Amino acid sequence: MAAILTGLLLDQYQQEMRNSKERNASRASLVAEWIQTTFALSDHVLEDIELLLGPPLKISVDDTFLLETLLMARADSRPLISEISIINRHGRVLASTRSVYPPGYDLSRMTFYRHLKESADTDYVGPLFWSAFDRAYRVVHARALYDSSKSFNGAVVVQLMPEVFSQALQHLNTRQGESIAIMDTQGRLLARRPDAKFELGMATANNPEVAAFLESHDQQRAMRFHSPVDGEERLYWMERLEGLPFNVVVGERTENVLAGWKQRLWILTLIASMIALLGAWVVRHYCNRLYLAEQLRHRIEEREEAKAQAQMREARLEALVQSIQDMIFVFDQYGCFTYIHALDEDWLLEDKQTVLGRHYSDVMPPEVTEALNSVFYRVQHNRQVEELEYSLPGAEDVRHFHAVLSPLADAGGGFNGVLAAVRDVTESRLKEAELRIAATAFQTHLGILITDRQARIIKVNDTFSRITGYREDEVLGENPRMFSSGRHSDDFYKFLWSSVAEKGSWEGEIWNRRKNGQIFPEWLTISAVKDGQGNLTHYVATLDDITERKAAEQEIHQLAFFDPLTGLANRRLFIDRMEAVLKTHERHNKLGALLFIDLDNFKQVNDTLGHYAGDKLLQSMALELAAVLRDTDTLARLGGDEFAVLIEGLGAHREQTAELAENIALKLLMAIRRPIEVDDDTVLVTGSIGITLIEGADHDVDICLQQADMALFQAKEAGRDTLSFFDPQMQAALLARARLENDMRLALANEQWTLFYQPQVDANGMLTGVEALLRWQHPERGIVSPGEFIPLLESTRLINEVGDWVLETACRQLAEWQKKPQTAGLSMAVNISPVQFSEDSFVPKVKAILRRTGAPADKLKLEVTETLFVDVSDNALRKMSHLRHQGVRFSLDDFGTGYSSLSYLAHLPLDQLKIDQSFVRELLNSRANAAIVESIIVLAKSLGLSVIAEGVETTTQRDWLKKHGCIAYQGYLFGRPMSTAEIEKMM
Repeated sequence: MAAILTGLLLDQYQQEMRNSKERNASRASLVAEWIQTTFALSDHVLEDIELLLGPPLKISVDDTFLLETLLMARADSRPLISEISIINRHGRVLASTRSVYPPGYDLSRMTFYRHLKESADTDYVGPLFWSAFDRAYRVVHARALYDSSKSFNGAVVVQLMPEVFSQALQHLNTRQGESIAIMDTQGRLLARRPDAKFELGMATANNPEVAAFLESHDQQRAMRFHSPVDGEERLYWMERLEGLPFNVVVGERTENVLAGWKQRLWILTLIASMIALLGAWVVRHYCNRLYLAEQLRHRIEEREEAKAQAQMREARLEALVQSIQDMIFVFDQYGCFTYIHALDEDWLLEDKQTVLGRHYSDVMPPEVTEALNSVFYRVQHNRQVEELEYSLPGAEDVRHFHAVLSPLADAGGGFNGVLAAVRDVTESRLKEAELRIAATAFQTHLGILITDRQARIIKVNDTFSRITGYREDEVLGENPRMFSSGRHSDDFYKFLWSSVAEKGSWEGEIWNRRKNGQIFPEWLTISAVKDGQGNLTHYVATLDDITERKAAEQEIHQLAFFDPLTGLANRRLFIDRMEAVLKTHERHNKLGALLFIDLDNFKQVNDTLGHYAGDKLLQSMALELAAVLRDTDTLARLGGDEFAVLIEGLGAHREQTAELAENIALKLLMAIRRPIEVDDDTVLVTGSIGITLIEGADHDVDICLQQADMALFQAKEAGRDTLSFFDPQMQAALLARARLENDMRLALANEQWTLFYQPQVDANGMLTGVEALLRWQHPERGIVSPGEFIPLLESTRLINEVGDWVLETACRQLAEWQKKPQTAGLSMAVNISPVQFSEDSFVPKVKAILRRTGAPADKLKLEVTETLFVDVSDNALRKMSHLRHQGVRFSLDDFGTGYSSLSYLAHLPLDQLKIDQSFVRELLNSRANAAIVESIIVLAKSLGLSVIAEGVETTTQRDWLKKHGCIAYQGYLFGRPMSTAEIEKMM
């Protein structure tokens, strides 16, 4: 019967669903026809405008007023139209019915424009879109315009107001629970009835059923789901509009569709339920009798099984208790014995049977009873485990016991007694005492380390930790090799362990490492421990820190070889080291230097401030001098105020060695001049230094000492606070260099520097620029060669000061020439030293000079050498790029003689390559030079750089260069370096 009723109800259910589907489909078709009609009206407007705009053209597109009048007439006749616009082929508005899109406004980024321009479609209807101008949703209907050659020529665009769709739906008669909606292809609502909870543009694609339909290619689909708008469950019919980006969704509330079917369902269900209840009562009555019989049998079996389990647990518990070595007492809540377990009843004060049922105070001694009263009280009231230790007299001695008392609870959680587990701890107490005695012996003044037979550390004492810095837990399980200092060889350790293996022990001095990394000496004794059978079981090591003893030995050594006042090497150690250095220099053909230092006015300090101040001065002076020297140099105090410095391995050439020795001596003189605080006094002294160069051949210690002493005498004779070389020739050379440096420092102040200008010409011989060349007009020597003073300028860093003067003088001249028509076109090339360029202030200086002199930046050409770019840095690139941005040009001077590489040429902001005169000079005599020059010209052209050749002295050289593409020259053929007047006369 149930099957019949179910089949009948299922058939009726399916029929109701088919009827609803047909009704919804019919209503959807009606709405779809209306929407098609609406777009047919907008299509009519588009077609009308298209006919007027050609081809053939009936209205000029340049007549904006006429176009807007035409559009306004058609927009006013169609209330559903929000706006009509005409755009040209570039997407710009020609005319519009509203001022939102003024003529010329760019709509080329709009979807409809790109679609019509890039596809073959003539019409475009878009989904709902948000208008930023109207701040409202709109629908676009656009049609492409074509010229006479069928090329895209623009478009007519109609914007429809979505509210028209909502107004149309409100005129439809709907059934109760029915909903009609229009949405675009992205699931956004244009209209809905009923309009409760409806918002224009509301997204519905987050509903899985709606999303599935939108993503599918189905033209129509029937679905059942809850509305994403009002949450009502409906039977929906969804239909796509042919040729339009819209869908019609018609739904009928499920509850209304199935109302009649549900009523019939309830009636048939009620009848079936009554019949089922009657049958169920009969079956239940019978089943209850069977169930009661089964329950009775099951309970009898459970009772028997529980009895057997209880007997088994009791037997296991008894066996467990009997295996416990401790005594167990159970007291009731009043303190009376209810259970006693003791493997040896001799431990009990009385027979077990006589004790049961009695209070513990009747059995225990008074002192134990008193302690037990307190513990029993705490266990009863705090319900926590307590411990008790007590002693009882035995047959031969006193026995010590440790008891753990735990509370017992009844079924209701109330206090029901105490369980006491008691252990005889007499033997363990004796062992603890023995261990304490051993521990006391273990804490000796010596460090003790114990390992197992595999040399794994198992115990160390506190003295060991104090000596090594390691805690016990940090070394347990480790091998003692962790303390190795690395000072001893493998053979040393092999001998040590072989002695332990053969003799049973070893002792001796060894260097080990503390935890902090410090290496220290110790006296170590290692002993092997064996058992009764002679088997090795452990190693025991004792160690004594002998750092202080070694320090005492070191102090004795210090007194023998070092000056006790300053800590510097004494004469004995200094002479030993000199002998070693002389041998080394002889083997390796190296040169060194020996310096004698004498404090000029030390006696005056002693006489005025006392010997104590003199000693303090010597100690401070030793520190000052040592700070100047290398670790490999030897500084010694020979006695009094005389110091000696031994410098080895300065070089293989005498001139280079002398220059380095002089630099070191100058630094030492500066250190001596520094004020020294002695107590409350500030002491100022100077020094004299004698220098002799030392080498292995034909030199011994005595000769070197005599030469240094003679040089020191010469320094003192020269006026003190100075240095003197023993070698007369070297002394003369250094004096000449020092004199030149001193004259050079005065040259700028005395206006001895001057600039000459060498012409630079083009292929026709026309003067295009000049290179500024620095000359030194010495008052005694006349013109000094640049090759002599330029390196000295750079080594002393005077190049920065002189280079600034050169740049400013050249720029000032360049500015003057700009005022004269015949020289206004000249450029000015200025050489820049790498030392000058590396200064952080270089770029600001150049900018300030250009601003101060008024020189045009684009006429200034800075010539830099390749040595500046051996390693192209971001800092150098930034400096050049910054100046290039100001208009300054860069020329790479002496190209081909340094470290040229295509990688840096490709990165540097250069304007010109300058071919070095060494290549030009041998151009006609050397194929290699000719090939290099030709390669430079080709390279410059490939990099987009100009090229200029310097050192051109013959017409043949110029013609060769011109033939191969070089059209700018500099050299004696066109003029030597000359004054400004000569340059102007040349123009």
